[in-house]
Amino acid sequence: MKKIFFLSFIFTLALLRAQSPKIYAEQVIKKLTSPEFSGRGYVNDGMIKASQEIAEQFEKIGLQKLNNSYFQPFTYPVNIIEKSDLKINGKPLQIGKDYLVGAGSPSLKETFVPLIFNPHVIDSLFEWEDPSYFDKEIDRIKDHAVVFPNYKFPENLISRESTANQFYKEIPQLLVQGELNIAIPLIAEQTSSKFIHTLSPIQSKTVDLFISSETVPEEIKNIAIELKSNFNPAFNAQNVIGYIKGKRTDSLIVLTAHYDHLGKINDVIFPGANDNASGIALLLSLAKVYIKEKPKFDMVFIAFAGEEAGLKGSQYFVNHPLIELKKIKFLINFDMVGTGEEGIQVVNGKEFNKQFNKLETINYNYNYLKQVKIRGASCNSDHCPFYQKGVPSFFVYTLGGKSGYHDIYDSEVSLYAFDKLVSLFTKFIDKL
Repeated sequence: MKKIFFLSFIFTLALLRAQSPKIYAEQVIKKLTSPEFSGRGYVNDGMIKASQEIAEQFEKIGLQKLNNSYFQPFTYPVNIIEKSDLKINGKPLQIGKDYLVGAGSPSLKETFVPLIFNPHVIDSLFEWEDPSYFDKEIDRIKDHAVVFPNYKFPENLISRESTANQFYKEIPQLLVQGELNIAIPLIAEQTSSKFIHTLSPIQSKTVDLFISSETVPEEIKNIAIELKSNFNPAFNAQNVIGYIKGKRTDSLIVLTAHYDHLGKINDVIFPGANDNASGIALLLSLAKVYIKEKPKFDMVFIAFAGEEAGLKGSQYFVNHPLIELKKIKFLINFDMVGTGEEGIQVVNGKEFNKQFNKLETINYNYNYLKQVKIRGASCNSDHCPFYQKGVPSFFVYTLGGKSGYHDIYDSEVSLYAFDKLVSLFTKFIDKL
């Protein structure tokens, strides 16, 4: 009898574990960050494949289609870095680890003996307010490849507008943008800062490289580069939308998360586990809850494309809405929710204090998270275009734990608070 009871107990535990939202989230994140989707970006149809995978999940869960389709296609401009091979002083470097390519960089295949920018001309500009040395240096480097060494000025070297360190960091970008009215084929910035990959809606005329000063601490005397980029003025993307009919149809609850990330260069993938496979996992997990428990209001679930390129999918949706925006009772956007050791941050909490207090009270009563932290408005994720149209909305992200951000190391997350996040937001939505 004891043996039967023990086996029954083990079976029950296994069943509960199999049904855990965290286990499902692990599967979703592992799938979306796999090589199959090439970083959910701009090569190998990575973003389109990811959208199709999410649509399949919507269908398996049982979400209904809007206008007989899960998809809302749209286009936007983007510069796509397809290939990058780089040698510095004859040493091959690995992209993502040893260097990054500026998002707007054009194609280029050439070997350079670069000039080294003289940072001391900044001293004369800030100490003596004499621009002549700076102007001569700019004239000296025109039409050449240029290296900006990893140089630090004294913190007290400041002007009314900026510090010397800030201005020094701005010069390469001014050159790339053509603000200093000289042509530069390539800029190499030696830096000890963390690499953060981005995207660009335009292609510049200058290749911009960020070189790890840990990998290359010495003076850069030779640069051999083979870079292939492709500017696409109308990249094809699509939002993925499904819904569940509620008990009432006079209002809508909308849950959102973006699924796109930064893609792949060479064989190096930017996996985007926290940003934002985790948000998609939470979106899908909540859909699974409400397909079993009919919600009070109609619920719409949107997985956006193009967030990393500048909120393209959410902006397109509010300009071409498939639902009545004025019917949205509340919108919750999940972006980077893969940790939670220190709780969550709620952007727009100060703007919608009544709803925030409700969320905080639920968390306090059930002791789900370490803290529910309030923050004001910020246009830093897909809630923003809706908020700007007057839609009540939160943007939620987790705090604490370890995860990468816009780099090759965002490959796994702890999901420390995931089950509790599902419970917290289920209770919150039910009380809206």
